[in-house]
Amino acid sequence: MPTERDQSTFLRQLEAGISKTRIEPNDSIICAISGGIDSTALLLGLIHLPNRYKSLTAAHYNHRARGNDSEQDEQFVRDLCTQLDIPLIVGRADHGTDRLDENTARRLRYKFLTETAERIDADAVAVAHTTDDQAETILLRLARGAGIRGVGGMTHRRSIKITTSRNVVVVRPMLQIARHQADRFLNALHITARHDDSNDDWSRYARNRIRHRVIPELETLNPQAVSAIVRFAEIMQSNTDLIDKLADQALHHASTGHPNTLLRIPVADSHSIVAAEVLAKMYRNSAEPETQLEQTHIDKMLNLLSIGKSASYNLPDEVVFWTDHRHIGMARAADRANDIVPYPDAIAQPITLPLPGQADLGNGYTITSDISTPPNEFHGTASDEAWLNRDELSTGSLFIRNRKESDRFHPLGMSNDVDLSDFLINSKIAASWRDRIPIVVSPAGGQIVWLPGIRIADWAKLTARNSTAVHLTFRRNLVPSIED
Repeated sequence: MPTERDQSTFLRQLEAGISKTRIEPNDSIICAISGGIDSTALLLGLIHLPNRYKSLTAAHYNHRARGNDSEQDEQFVRDLCTQLDIPLIVGRADHGTDRLDENTARRLRYKFLTETAERIDADAVAVAHTTDDQAETILLRLARGAGIRGVGGMTHRRSIKITTSRNVVVVRPMLQIARHQADRFLNALHITARHDDSNDDWSRYARNRIRHRVIPELETLNPQAVSAIVRFAEIMQSNTDLIDKLADQALHHASTGHPNTLLRIPVADSHSIVAAEVLAKMYRNSAEPETQLEQTHIDKMLNLLSIGKSASYNLPDEVVFWTDHRHIGMARAADRANDIVPYPDAIAQPITLPLPGQADLGNGYTITSDISTPPNEFHGTASDEAWLNRDELSTGSLFIRNRKESDRFHPLGMSNDVDLSDFLINSKIAASWRDRIPIVVSPAGGQIVWLPGIRIADWAKLTARNSTAVHLTFRRNLVPSIED
């Protein structure tokens, strides 16, 4: 028989959960309520803790997926909020459907909640995920191949950008409360919540299979299986704190000044776990709240990141990941900007590059030359440096121009020369780049010496006999231009 002790225990745990969410007494809160046990318990629990926030508004989204039952859920919530004198905002799907999948339902619900938070200027959206939900989420993500952050489960607090200048946080103050404790709290208040029959359909929904089949089997091995899974998530979350800091550092070093667009090399040179978190952060900046990547998506992007050629990859929620030799980026397909071109505007007339000396290419780009002792080992970044055979470049200057239709090039590592256009295409150099590459050529015969950012000519490479070398450095504008 539920008692006052059940009520006080729930409220004590809820208050501790609110502290973990970092909700402040002057915050305005939206409480998401479906009419089920967990969300109804959350709303009633918050009403019993009025000193923990400034104002409380309930929000209900009717998916219209269960016919009359959905309408009765909405009416239950309306009646409850009227009885409690709590403001209520209701959202409804445009039309009813009985084929609503879990991901679509979650995306629509969070879209409604965050838009509501923006409209009424709320600081936080409280949702009623419990310890049981946490365990189910972790097992589901494990089964789908999630990474470290994924198996860390849901957090007490998560920030979501809803406008260019403002964030709203989703808070989960019931993550340390079990589902049966929420049920006993309502029983102690003599409240009977709604029951969603679709939660019993394990044949149709993956989460229900975890809830009704997997967890009961695990509890035959360990009656405290749910608690053990949640402890595992807490350990993983502590590990992700470090990864999160390292990912933020990588984001800072790779910044281009353009939204969700980074320099490729700093990310590619990071540990794969850090690079994966950078990609996940970029995705969260583009996708709808609660839309998630699977490990297969991360693995594909890491591979494209390491290759560094012009390519794109479609991700869930109509987000596109793209990469070229110098950049990576992520955006909604409809919002993706034109290519970033890491080269100056087209060169009208050939520019002389003295040896030593400097050539100004315009738009903040330069190529500098000097004569110096070659390093024992050379590890160029993004091919923006070239160490060349001085004996092969005996002239006192080089020239810089854009490509010609008749150009041929002998790339480093190849046995003979090739058509330059074919080489650029086969190297997957973006079409928008090709006519703006400042090609370094020798005065004698106009042979191509270097394609900055791409490759030197094989005939101009250093040999063991070279005691001095021609050292060229391509200096790029700090903020790349965007094609109009």
